[in-house]
Amino acid sequence: MTLALYGTIWLALAAFVAGEAGKQRRTHPRWLWSISFVGALLCVAHIVIALGHHHHWNHDAAVRETARQTAAVYGVAWGGGVYVNYVFVAVWLVDLWRWRVRPTEYFARSPMLVVGLRAFFFIIIVNAAVVFASPRTRIAGVVLTVILLLIWTARPTRDRAPSLG
Repeated sequence: MTLALYGTIWLALAAFVAGEAGKQRRTHPRWLWSISFVGALLCVAHIVIALGHHHHWNHDAAVRETARQTAAVYGVAWGGGVYVNYVFVAVWLVDLWRWRVRPTEYFARSPMLVVGLRAFFFIIIVNAAVVFASPRTRIAGVVLTVILLLIWTARPTRDRAPSLG
């Protein structure tokens, strides 16, 4: 079950990064959106597996464990990270929906909105993949976040626009 728990989130994060890379070109293949969508579903699966297997369907236990882990890292016993994870996957799904249903509007979004969303995603991903990761997987988290930063800071290709070609 440990492989399912951690495998789902690492695959989800890799799919998120692939989706972000796909947004950089006008003619990105439709499967890049699909990969990001599957990643969001894998993130949901990770949350369900964690709640069911690790916390035995006890949400209060999940909040307490999150508070314990947060205290160990940041010195503050705050269990709200559980809810932040729910918001993360919800925002990811809404973002995917907007990309899919209204691509022209999606790619014409305010730069401030794009920066805000990216900052939100980045903070969550860094915490999940680097800060709270095990020492064995932390390097993978650093690589993943560096790739994400490179994608986001690279100059988009001239043909970037709202096609799901």
